Amino acid sequence: MKKVIFYTLLAVFLLSIAACISDPLKKNIQSTHDYSALQRQITAYLERQPGVYGLYFIDIQSDRDFGYNPRVVFHAASTFKVPMNLYLYRAAEHNQIDLTEQLFFTDKHLEGGTGILKNQSPGGSYTIAQLADYSILYSDNVATNILMDHLGKENIKEYMRSLGGKVVDNKQNITCPYDLALYMQEVLHIAEQPAGKKLLNNLFDNKLKDRIPAPLPPEIQVANKIGTWPPTNTYNDAAYVAHPQKPYILIITSKDTPGYGEAREVIRRLSELVYRYQTNGSI
Repeated sequence: MKKVIFYTLLAVFLLSIAACISDPLKKNIQSTHDYSALQRQITAYLERQPGVYGLYFIDIQSDRDFGYNPRVVFHAASTFKVPMNLYLYRAAEHNQIDLTEQLFFTDKHLEGGTGILKNQSPGGSYTIAQLADYSILYSDNVATNILMDHLGKENIKEYMRSLGGKVVDNKQNITCPYDLALYMQEVLHIAEQPAGKKLLNNLFDNKLKDRIPAPLPPEIQVANKIGTWPPTNTYNDAAYVAHPQKPYILIITSKDTPGYGEAREVIRRLSELVYRYQTNGSI
């Protein structure tokens, strides 16, 4: 009886191998997951650009990935708001934070730059949910400061390390393309829960779409978070591109660039190259 079972299983195994070998579709799937040509093109392009760039790409379906300066240190700027919100929504999921709790806006939270609360006078209160929305939808610095004051910066940084972040410092706001890709992967992971889905929707709906989303067809949804730090001419974007056939994560970071206009065009060109490859399977 055991011999019968053994030979039956062996036959099934051999048939399954034969099916894989003879199935041209499976061969085609494997070939489309080879990103070496795209990687070479991106490397050649970035090596000609003034400044320092970093990039990380992940194809969601195949989990194939590659990077350019993937662990070089860059200023995170407002891309930090992604792991901060991840920490917040994870805590809410485990009932450690009440999203309806009101937090007060005080003088110490004041900051210029992006956002809408900078135009409001200190003294008001906002729910944690409202502040989380503002921090992503408008990249609101005041909302972020209020949330960080409540959550604890060190707690957020430890959470970033727990996700596998390599470039994490309790005093400096730094990151690398590899780490930002990890955080965007986690966004997709927690989007399976109601609270986490809110974060993903906010990233889709955020108002700052001038970089990775800009050159793509208008029907392509992009969940992204930009970061800008003028002292080092840093212009970043961390994105999940909901390509209808081949969705992907694309992270682009920069420093020491000639300025916003030049860096924006480099980021857009990279976004175009990746989208075209995902769509056509060739460069």
